[in-house]
Amino acid sequence: MALDTDDEILQDFLVEAEEILDGLNEQLVALETQPQDKDLLNSIFRGFHTIKGGAGFLSLEAMVNLCHKGEDVFNLLRQGERLVDAEMMDTFLKVLDSLNSMFAEVKAGSFPTEADPEIIQQLAAYLSGDAPIAIPEPDPTPEPEPVAVAAPTENSAESDDITDDEFEALLDQLHGNAPPGISPPAAPPKAEPTKMTGDDEISEEEFEALLDELQGKKPTAKTAPPAPKPAVQPAKQPTTPKVDTTASDDDGDSLTAVKPAIAAQAAAAPQAKAAADTSVRVDTARLDDIMNMVGELVLVRNRINTLEAAFENEEMAKAVNNLAVVTGDLQTAVMKTRMQPIKKVFGRFPRVVRDLARSLKKDINLELRGEETDLDKNLVEALADPLVHLVRNAVDHGVEMPDVREASGKSKQGLIVLAAAQEGDHILLTISDDGAGMNPEVLRRKAVEKGMMDEEAASRLTESECFALIFAPGFSMKQEISDISGRGVGMDVVKTSISKLNGVIDIQSEIGKGTTLSIKVPLTLAIMPTLMVMLGNQIFAFPLVSVNEIFNLDLNKTNTVDGQQTVIVRNKALPLFYLRKWLNKNNVAERKATTEHVVIVNVGTRKVGFVVDQLIGQEEVVIKPLGALLHTTKGFAGATITGDGRIALILDFPELMNTYAHRNY
Repeated sequence: MALDTDDEILQDFLVEAEEILDGLNEQLVALETQPQDKDLLNSIFRGFHTIKGGAGFLSLEAMVNLCHKGEDVFNLLRQGERLVDAEMMDTFLKVLDSLNSMFAEVKAGSFPTEADPEIIQQLAAYLSGDAPIAIPEPDPTPEPEPVAVAAPTENSAESDDITDDEFEALLDQLHGNAPPGISPPAAPPKAEPTKMTGDDEISEEEFEALLDELQGKKPTAKTAPPAPKPAVQPAKQPTTPKVDTTASDDDGDSLTAVKPAIAAQAAAAPQAKAAADTSVRVDTARLDDIMNMVGELVLVRNRINTLEAAFENEEMAKAVNNLAVVTGDLQTAVMKTRMQPIKKVFGRFPRVVRDLARSLKKDINLELRGEETDLDKNLVEALADPLVHLVRNAVDHGVEMPDVREASGKSKQGLIVLAAAQEGDHILLTISDDGAGMNPEVLRRKAVEKGMMDEEAASRLTESECFALIFAPGFSMKQEISDISGRGVGMDVVKTSISKLNGVIDIQSEIGKGTTLSIKVPLTLAIMPTLMVMLGNQIFAFPLVSVNEIFNLDLNKTNTVDGQQTVIVRNKALPLFYLRKWLNKNNVAERKATTEHVVIVNVGTRKVGFVVDQLIGQEEVVIKPLGALLHTTKGFAGATITGDGRIALILDFPELMNTYAHRNY
């Protein structure tokens, strides 16, 4: 029997479970370095508990069983009965992988497959005490911890956590009022330690009343809850009504209790429902359609702007300006609906770095910065694979082994920083490491050994050009081939992927200090700022992100190096190409000018000069794919309609260079 993927409750579960699973990926890796962090332990426990509750309501038994074992182990961890070690973390990462596989099955409309029995057995071993217990290292500045060595006290081993009554009394003090039907006792009652059972749980009515007080809501009239029980109870962490809806934690809990809990919340919290109604779930295909329509509106705006220039009418000019403002605001608003934080990509890297460093026996700390930076959802998805390549490369190639680092005066633990920031209408991504850095001389020698260039050409390469060699197909500095890197495939794929996103990539490196790779990509791919130029009678569009500078050139000041015409720009020789010879050969003979317009363009990590006939100006364009007849044409990223109604081809510089230019330049 298949699941009904259109069911609203299932869709809500999928949305919530996906967010929780993404968070668990980071939290579990962080827990390995902070094994006694109570907040982290409680957060992970609540994550497993919430997924278990939702899966139980939908009868997804495989997920229920795995999450139930997982939360049981984390209950021991947060009570201090066990301590996380590397082997336990390996097990929990396998649990997370299994949950992700189950989630994918549920998303596809199938009931999830049971987890690997070995994983369940390992979790059971942690619960039974058969697995070895890690002994925590002594803390140089320990805080008072409950120790079961004397008569039981409020924080002794017989009562590991604050009781529910004590917790409620604390909340009353913080908020200045008490939930209906709950009165904190003057002193916590003493009792023998009891095993966690379903009877020890706070009731749904008490829990809802507590949440109402936390959120500043007035409690809704309902049946008076029973008085709190005097028995010692395990501590509960406050959560939102949507998060923690199961009734109990023990092996005999009733998962179907989620349903009446949801019904009670709906009846008792109309204000929460009103808040939930302020957001809707929209299919991404519909957002894409809206973005396409906004793109067409931008083209119409450009067309009207061009027509308005032919009329010297003040009223028309005002109307056109108003249209431009409204169109710009609409374009910005629609783009924001497609924006997603890059955290969606960054969230996978703590796990990637942890697993890879562990397999290589390296000690590496990963820092994430600017995770809330927003960019187009299509870019978020497209950047995932290139960033994985670069981060894995930094772990494998960049950071040295601990003993090597220590011998060179560094700390044993390496550092990789993955950062994102918005710069105008672009996003800057950087991947930095404090590793050995790259030696330009070694790169020059490697290029000669591989036959990419002769020694004379290699000697003229700048450091930046040497670093750019790592993006050449088949170029690898790794002596030993492994399943991680070293086959020479990957870095050239990264450059190609970034170029297809109209982005540029740059490398800075210093021997012994480390390497930084910078990637600059536009905020969105739907609407692109361009520089319009003329070649003969045809208009072409240069992606503005690739344009470095523009100037007029006296052709008498050019030089020829290795058969390639060059121009000196800021004391650096750049190759110079005549685009009309590639794209508009019929008009080559007509040009006899001694001064030309030159556009310096970033192609990958290099700068190249292109000679054009005329500069038109900057214009925002909507990219349209080429038709079937032109689909195989090399050097073009697409086409657009200009403000005067003509067709302009958008250039793809990396492909253009590969198609027409000589390799050695």
